Amino acid sequence: MTRGLGARSAVLKLAMAALAAATAAATGVSAQPTPPPLPDRPLPDADVPVARPAQPLPSILAILAHPDDEITIAPVLARAAREGSEVTLVFATSGDAGPGVSGMEPGEKLAALREDEARCSAFALGVGEPIFWQLGDGQLSTMARAPDSPARDLAERIASIIAIQQPGVIMTWGPDGGYGHADHRMVSNAVTQVVQAMGHDRPDLLYAALPSGEETTIPGFENWATVDPSLVTDRLRYEMADLDAARAAIDCHASQFPESARTMLPYLLHRNIWRGSVFFRLALPRFELAH
Repeated sequence: MTRGLGARSAVLKLAMAALAAATAAATGVSAQPTPPPLPDRPLPDADVPVARPAQPLPSILAILAHPDDEITIAPVLARAAREGSEVTLVFATSGDAGPGVSGMEPGEKLAALREDEARCSAFALGVGEPIFWQLGDGQLSTMARAPDSPARDLAERIASIIAIQQPGVIMTWGPDGGYGHADHRMVSNAVTQVVQAMGHDRPDLLYAALPSGEETTIPGFENWATVDPSLVTDRLRYEMADLDAARAAIDCHASQFPESARTMLPYLLHRNIWRGSVFFRLALPRFELAH
């Protein structure tokens, strides 16, 4: 195991084994063997070199819709945690309506399993216990104007956690929701609504971005929304250790992806899209202090 998992590797293997057993118990189907770790030799980095930055990333608050959404930015979360930055991972829902490949019925048991998968993923990335708001998978946009709607609850929770955590950066979905998912769009909308009302001390708000021209390089990404490369403002580098951690995090989501996908996805993302950097678009202008 490369140093991306470091001293956590043995504990992570036990955690993943326990999660596989839980998946098998919940679904009634024996879990597939865990895919092998990334090889010790570096993966090719295409035309983008990967170098350790001189300064660590600021504290990060990642607010997402469902367990497994963190995959899209996983290497950056791993890098920030590895360099000692505070990283907080929040899921608005627990994915209780998304059985993926598990064969489970939507509901509380599925939600509990997906929360466990998210914990496994967070541990692999070196991040602390995720926060689960359990607002209802597929329900975030329901009656959004109503005083007691999930959307209003979501915005209030976002404002509260920003006040508590005071992050340097907030990461979330762009207004496109990646591939148009209504929950993704609503999370992006609610986070933006809260941050745009803040003053000069507001954190940077970064939308995960897929640069145009990359969308057809991986099967399943053909219908993802893209961003013109001229609008990509932040290209956050990662090292191979961080890709190792992302690989282990993806493998935690056994209810959502078959073994073949969990094995190949990190390689494909690294070689065809990321190439050593995860891309973001700055949602709101950065304040510049006058000299």
